[in-house]
Formats: sequence, structure tokens, C-alpha cells
Amino acid sequence: MDDGKTLDFLASLPSNTGYDKNDRYHDFRRIFTGSAEGKRVLAEILSWGHLLKSSVASFPIDPYLTHIREGERNLALRLLATVNNEPQERPAKATRRSK
Repeated sequence: MDDGKTLDFLASLPSNTGYDKNDRYHDFRRIFTGSAEGKRVLAEILSWGHLLKSSVASFPIDPYLTHIREGERNLALRLLATVNNEPQERPAKATRRSK
């Protein structure tokens, strides 16, 4: 895709209004754990996030590269958390404990 088509595609995506935590969890699970290809893609994305490496760039310390790596790491962690943590259902009615 060229830049004009890519931007048009991104602008045409629906908003995430009404997309709740449960929908997100089930969609991500289906995509990333539902097939061997999805698992490979998830592993590749997580490797891009440098989860098992330090975010601090080597000597001499480069603060800009460190921030870039930390951003990549945060995104990978958020993806991993979304795939692995099923949202808890809140009870419809609170219950009181008896004394």
C-alpha cells in the first residue's frame, strides 16, 4: 500500500465505541492463540518488545533509544496482558457479610 491508501484505510476503520474488555479479550485470544500462525505472530511481536532485555541502551547511554525501547516493551506487555488476563465479571448486586 502507498501512504495515501494506508491513511485512507486507517481513517475508514470503525471506532472502538462499545468494544468492552470481554470482547477485546475474546478477540485477542482467538487471533493470537487460535492457530499456530497466530501464536507465531504473537511470539514475533513480543520479541520486538524486548521483554527479556533491558530497555537501557548500551554505553554510551542513549536516552532517546531507551525511551523507544521502553515504549515497544510497554506495548508488548499490554498485548500479553490482554491475551492472558480474562476480565472479571462484576456482581450485579452487592452482598453484605453477616457479623
